Amino acid sequence: MPEAALRALLEGAVADGTCSGLVLRVEDLASGTASFEHVVGTTSADPPGPPVRSDTAFDLASLTKLYTVTAVLRLVGRGELTLDQRLRDLLEHRSGLPAWAPLWEQPDPRAAARAIPAGPRGPHVYSDIGFLQLLDLLPGPIDEVFTREVLDPLALTATRYRPVGQGNEVAAALLQTGDVAATEHCPRRGFLVGEVSDGNTWAIGGASGHAGLFGPASEVAAFAQAWWDAPTTGFLDPDLRDAAWGEPPEPGTHVLGWDTVAGAGSSVGSKLSRRSHGHLAFSGCSLWVDPERAVAIVLLTNRIHPSREDTRIRGLRPRVHDAVADVVDLHRARG
Repeated sequence: MPEAALRALLEGAVADGTCSGLVLRVEDLASGTASFEHVVGTTSADPPGPPVRSDTAFDLASLTKLYTVTAVLRLVGRGELTLDQRLRDLLEHRSGLPAWAPLWEQPDPRAAARAIPAGPRGPHVYSDIGFLQLLDLLPGPIDEVFTREVLDPLALTATRYRPVGQGNEVAAALLQTGDVAATEHCPRRGFLVGEVSDGNTWAIGGASGHAGLFGPASEVAAFAQAWWDAPTTGFLDPDLRDAAWGEPPEPGTHVLGWDTVAGAGSSVGSKLSRRSHGHLAFSGCSLWVDPERAVAIVLLTNRIHPSREDTRIRGLRPRVHDAVADVVDLHRARG
């Protein structure tokens, strides 16, 4: 049966060490309820941690970009920001900025990010630097804007930025609660639990536009639900929501911050709708929304624990999404 095959796939990913633990939640956006959820593994492999729970928070890494985009579009919808060419270019990774730079090596990482010159609108280059420059366009610190525009309106009580510099003893103690999954063993910063992996975000205090958020699968699903319901709830301007989930100029590029389906080898696999929108995260997490099936697929893992050198998540993601499609389609066939 498809559900048994999906569970076996997830359990195998933990058994072979692709990650120490994971949560998969499939949200039926038409009803606003979870149609499938599976939790497997532990919060840490080294040292051994307690079992992952459905409410365990993970380092959401680049899924943070979607929350930043949400705050930006709410500000645009109220006329507090203008979706001019520069803002659009930053959101769609066409600003001419490089993908990345080790800004934590600089005495002032924010100033170093500002000093990197953007070019004219160019080809798609996925850029964390662009989302660092985006911070300067916001009407306040990112954590305050996030709280006001996303966290409070959606009552996301367990999704938040977390402090940095807590040290190995605090990390080990936090791990044993089961509240947060281990992130990684960082050669520079030690054992990270509840502390962002991304070095540039760490260097500016743990809160950025491109990384830093931690949260559980249920609240990532609630976030996706808010986007789905936005035309009727008013959470987002309907035209902006539709534009963000519209057709990309070319496959596999970003539309107002949301990633789209690439060609062969896409992380969404071969069975989800080509109209799906979502995002990946370096930590192993992902979110994809398939509008034709009306589902959001939330996969939270700590694939960089204990080592970020393990890239088997790239093979796991498409297999998981294909298996989810089989489960959803069977449920629908049965009525």
